[in-house]
Amino acid sequence: MIRYEDIKGLHIEPTQGCNAACPQCDRNIDGGKDNPYLRNAMLSSADFYEMFPARFVKQLDYMYMCGNYGDPCISNYAVEGFRSFRNTNPKMWLGMNTNGGAKPEYWWEDLADAGVVVTFSIDGLEDTNHLYRQKVKWQNVMTNAQAFIDRGGRARWEFIVFKHNEHQIEEAELRAKNMGFEQFRTKKTGRFFSTVQHKGKESHQATNRKGEETQKLEKPSEKYVNKDLNKEEELVAEHGSMDAYYDETSISCKAIEKSEIYVSAEAHVFPCCWTAGQQYKWYIKPREAPIWKLIGDPDNISLRKHTLKEIVEGPFFKAIQASWSCSSIKGGKLKVCANKCGIGFDAYKAQWE
Repeated sequence: MIRYEDIKGLHIEPTQGCNAACPQCDRNIDGGKDNPYLRNAMLSSADFYEMFPARFVKQLDYMYMCGNYGDPCISNYAVEGFRSFRNTNPKMWLGMNTNGGAKPEYWWEDLADAGVVVTFSIDGLEDTNHLYRQKVKWQNVMTNAQAFIDRGGRARWEFIVFKHNEHQIEEAELRAKNMGFEQFRTKKTGRFFSTVQHKGKESHQATNRKGEETQKLEKPSEKYVNKDLNKEEELVAEHGSMDAYYDETSISCKAIEKSEIYVSAEAHVFPCCWTAGQQYKWYIKPREAPIWKLIGDPDNISLRKHTLKEIVEGPFFKAIQASWSCSSIKGGKLKVCANKCGIGFDAYKAQWE
């Protein structure tokens, strides 16, 4: 699949902890109760030094922290992890995605000093950002972002467009410019495609921790709708159903294309965040997701038990690639691979188009 020596990119989830409760995140149930299968794992300071040998770090072009469940700003060791990579490979690009709502100002200044490019996920203004980034305090985000920028940090503002915030795009872009963000871009989310029912939807009902319904998130106007979501009818007409499309589509693996791998907060190694994200779906009982048939014992993919080379060139990665040759999803083809890297449907790429 990917040779160890050819890896150029590294995606790290430093923690499963998060200060937010975003309604379309697998960390919680529609923004309410926490995913019961998560352990709030966190990579330690020692992990960053012991799991990634200097020779490996020197071959990388980039490393960034994001993740499936957590926000890097909750990690106790993210800055130290960035520093360890920067000291070993001064020329590599370092990046981080965050809601920006945690940690004191000095932490963000330290991040700037480490030369990390930070993408702040800010979906609106003071009266709307919290409708998706639940529990994130607006003033904390603005204070932290400004502290990072004033220290010389390179900041980017990424704005997911919903019906409730699309009227604020121009004002948000002006604010970003005035604050010193180097980039502002809107994101045409693929979140209005159900990964359970595998079909598009017009809205998503959020809940609180008591399970009570709160706000309803709705698709934006057509200008900001992810264009690949509109391909569903076309694909169903051609193949008979989305499941039939998944059976028949060829896989063009983004991880192979970018020579990138993913390391979770549990120190598990995957080709990408999407395959890793199949481990702990709140609506699937533990170890019943298809990915677990390929993992077996979690120690098989743990950097606390094996070297990175052993895992990347071992049976798990090979089994994922072999699954793409199966005749159908029921026959062993991984649906997550067909959904995220099938050649006829790419809601991820279309976010930026």
